[in-house]
Amino acid sequence: TKLCKATLQRMLTNPLYIGVIVHNGEAYEGKFEPIVSRATFEAAQKVLKDRAKPRKSKKRHNFPFVGLLRCGECGAAITAQYAHGNGGTYRYYRCTKRLGSCSQRYLREDLLVAQLKERLQKVALCEDWEEKMLVQVDIWENEQAQSSQSFAQNLEEKMKETEVKLDRLVNAFLDGVIDKEVYLVKKDQLIKTKTDLLQKKSDFERKGNNWIEPLRDWIKTAHHAEKLASSEDFYEIKSFVEKIGTNRRLLDRK
Repeated sequence: TKLCKATLQRMLTNPLYIGVIVHNGEAYEGKFEPIVSRATFEAAQKVLKDRAKPRKSKKRHNFPFVGLLRCGECGAAITAQYAHGNGGTYRYYRCTKRLGSCSQRYLREDLLVAQLKERLQKVALCEDWEEKMLVQVDIWENEQAQSSQSFAQNLEEKMKETEVKLDRLVNAFLDGVIDKEVYLVKKDQLIKTKTDLLQKKSDFERKGNNWIEPLRDWIKTAHHAEKLASSEDFYEIKSFVEKIGTNRRLLDRK
């Protein structure tokens, strides 16, 4: 009967043959004669270790823009591969064609990078302009804060005035100064005024100056685009394009 490699491996590494029993990770001396000497056993372990072939780890291909684009013709994913030519090895991106027939051709990575950097340059903001615009945003933020405070105080005063008028109206009706018909008309007007003021207050608290931070973030993002336009960190370029781009399609190598 032939022995498989796994069985031979277990036999050659089993310390039982040198009179040692291993139980729960702990070694015990056996009550029987060893079959082989410890020196022979250890020599065998060394040979097995030297001959053992390390498992090859799966090589990861360096394709930074995989997952960024989809085919503009058929909608399939864009994949990548290496190709040799003109005395060198190049990375190419192409449609997987997994959704059916597609006429789109390969695009070399350096040409793709050039196009992405050109797009980044169109939205890029230099450092001087970034600083100036951020200073202006700070000014607008302070002005908005002062204006908001004034607006809020004005609303509070009007709401208090309306409450006072309602109290006076009720007292006048109870004292018989005005009849019920006039009372109901005036009360309806004051309630409507109060409701409108409460709605304005709610809208103000909800909206506030929430346009400031998005504008500030946009300025910083545009300046980051200026840096990436001259960067060779393709993975960072990919990450940036994923954040700002929505319709990322590759059609006719563009």
